[in-house]
Amino acid sequence: MEGSKTNQTKPSNPGKETPKTTSNESIYKGTIIVLVVIIAVLTFMLITSRQSLKEVSTEKTIVDELNAELNEELNSVLAEYNQFKNEYDSVLVQQDSIIQANAEEIKRLINQQSDYRRVRRQLDALRQITQNYVHEMDSLYQENEVLRAENVEMQQEIRKISRESSQLAETKEDLEGQVEEAAALRAFEIEANAIRIRGRGREEVTDKARRTNKIEVCFTVAANPVADPGNKNVYARIADPNGNIMRVSDSDAYSFTFQEDTSQFSMKGEFNYQRTDTDLCLEWIQNIDYDEGIYFISLYTDQFRIGEASLMLE
Repeated sequence: MEGSKTNQTKPSNPGKETPKTTSNESIYKGTIIVLVVIIAVLTFMLITSRQSLKEVSTEKTIVDELNAELNEELNSVLAEYNQFKNEYDSVLVQQDSIIQANAEEIKRLINQQSDYRRVRRQLDALRQITQNYVHEMDSLYQENEVLRAENVEMQQEIRKISRESSQLAETKEDLEGQVEEAAALRAFEIEANAIRIRGRGREEVTDKARRTNKIEVCFTVAANPVADPGNKNVYARIADPNGNIMRVSDSDAYSFTFQEDTSQFSMKGEFNYQRTDTDLCLEWIQNIDYDEGIYFISLYTDQFRIGEASLMLE
């Protein structure tokens, strides 16, 4: 009996795991889960970072485009300002260009050994023009000095009146505004042409004195948003190559007053100014013989000298 008890063995259970094995598997599963979570978090962060970088790049591109647009607008504004500033000296620049152009023409004729009398006539005409310019500039300088002195006295009087009465100060501002508006009127794109009238009234531009039947001057009065609108007079004075003003008559009917001086005009026109660019043309039509040389044209309104041009006839 004892031997039988001693030989009895406890039956094994292969389907049942030991506690140690179960613990290891739990650790492995937990580690895997943690790694999966970490990978998911890193993947999310990577996608978010890429999206943020893309948005930053897009924003930078938009900012660069806006800056480029602003620079372009700034350059445009500066260009318009410089152009407007340079137009204040347009009269002097045009006078110089007229002299230089005629001087080059004379040099060309000399180099080509053209007719001596023709070159001499043009040279004399150019000398007359330069002398007229010098005289006009000297007169303008003297008038400007007088105006400056008068302006100093006027400013003193205005300050005195302003202290005494606010109503008179408003009147002063109105008067100053009217002066500025009148002075702002100017002409540009001035074009003077000699016209030949053929059969059936057909017209063509010519540069030959003997073929000229009339002189036409076209120009544009510049827009000015603060100018006083309304009907205005415009006058043209044409000086022939000898410096004589071409005119119909010496009577008062063919004269105008500018800065307290009375002058004869060659042509007169009227226009309605509404603060916009206004195109005008004036014609000189007289049955006369035109001399060869340079014709000088000056344009005026009742308050301002608005431009000049020249015409060369051979």
